[in-house]
Amino acid sequence: MGNFEELKKKMAEENEQKYGEEIREKYGDEVYETSANIIAGLTEEKWSYSEKLRQQVEAMLKELAPSGDYKSKKAKEMARLHGEWASCFWAEGAYSEDAHVAVAKMYVDDERFTAYYDAIVAGGAEFLYKAVESYCKDK
Repeated sequence: MGNFEELKKKMAEENEQKYGEEIREKYGDEVYETSANIIAGLTEEKWSYSEKLRQQVEAMLKELAPSGDYKSKKAKEMARLHGEWASCFWAEGAYSEDAHVAVAKMYVDDERFTAYYDAIVAGGAEFLYKAVESYCKDK
């Protein structure tokens, strides 16, 4: 088994341990299985692309959040890139503005996600949510 296949297996196991039961309870087995299948089907190329997008979003978040200007052109570009990143883990054609905003809202509603983005920059989760919401409404 190659390193990338081992990485995917580890990601799937961690996802199951951290979120499996919760996702099944909230959204049902079908949603969980779809998500697991998407991760299992990731190519190394798509994974590398998603990581590049994630790093771009996080760098932009760190740069932009202190200004508080979540409606700026740069903040909207960050939100667009975030949607492109999220889409790497969604079924083909599943992206919508509503889904994108719902994911970003989860970052402020769930302390685990808030802690992740706030560790990048103070207020990061709230800024990212507001930027995504603004981007999607102005689209």
